[in-house]
Amino acid sequence: MKRLAWFLLAIAPLLAVPVAFTAVLATGSPFLRTAIPHEAHARDHCTWHCHNAGCPHAPRLPLALAGDDGLYGDTIGGLKSAGKAAVPSAPGVGYGVVNLAVFCVAWPGLMYALYLVVLSQRRKIIALRRGAS
Repeated sequence: MKRLAWFLLAIAPLLAVPVAFTAVLATGSPFLRTAIPHEAHARDHCTWHCHNAGCPHAPRLPLALAGDDGLYGDTIGGLKSAGKAAVPSAPGVGYGVVNLAVFCVAWPGLMYALYLVVLSQRRKIIALRRGAS
């Protein structure tokens, strides 16, 4: 029974993704996009226009995070460079592919691996506590 509980804890994050995706599809959620929206830019907050064409307004985050010379700019620059290397004939497509690979595969994969490490360490701590009693 304990192994089953640990197994269910290990796969719980993997089950959450298809359940959430199915819920989005079933409810016709506004989060489901079929095309890049063309929204007018707002003067005081980000919209899809900012994502597609850059922010015409002052960012609300510190420049070290949100500026072109900060973390955001470095991330976008790295994704663009990797996209040009991945698909030299269509750098825009390469940017999209690398963006998806990093933020939809690599980053969640790393977080899941760390989650499994936490579960493993938790099991070891429990075993050590039982042995010490």
